[in-house]
Amino acid sequence: MAAYAAIWLAGPAPLERTATTIPPLRFAQGDNLVIWGGWRAVEGDAYGTTNGVEIICNRERQTCLEAHASLLNHTEGQDLEAQAFAYEVSAWDDQHLVAISKDGMGECLDRILNVDLVGEGATLEWRPGEGDCQGDIGKAVLVGDLL
Repeated sequence: MAAYAAIWLAGPAPLERTATTIPPLRFAQGDNLVIWGGWRAVEGDAYGTTNGVEIICNRERQTCLEAHASLLNHTEGQDLEAQAFAYEVSAWDDQHLVAISKDGMGECLDRILNVDLVGEGATLEWRPGEGDCQGDIGKAVLVGDLL
């Protein structure tokens, strides 16, 4: 009992912990391109604690829509934040796709989505757009948990 009490004081009991996973990394190509996974920041500020994304790109309309949800952990508990971003495709061939969400992050930050269709990978960059804009610069890669 004393050992359990010492472990519990060092960290919450196993039943009190919430295990979170992100969606598995998946690409489905057909009439639309559908991608699932989560972003892991490699440059700039961390992109949420645990997050999941679904990206749907339509070749005919040359658009992509990203649904993004983050589970944010803090001392008072957890918060769930959900966002959606609309992109215009600037390049799409058999090898890759590039799409931009102008002013997608606040007043003037652009989001640039780069998708490797052959290697089934993706990166996301955010940076100030045109004009006298100042803001954070960062990059994230798409990852996924195993089922």
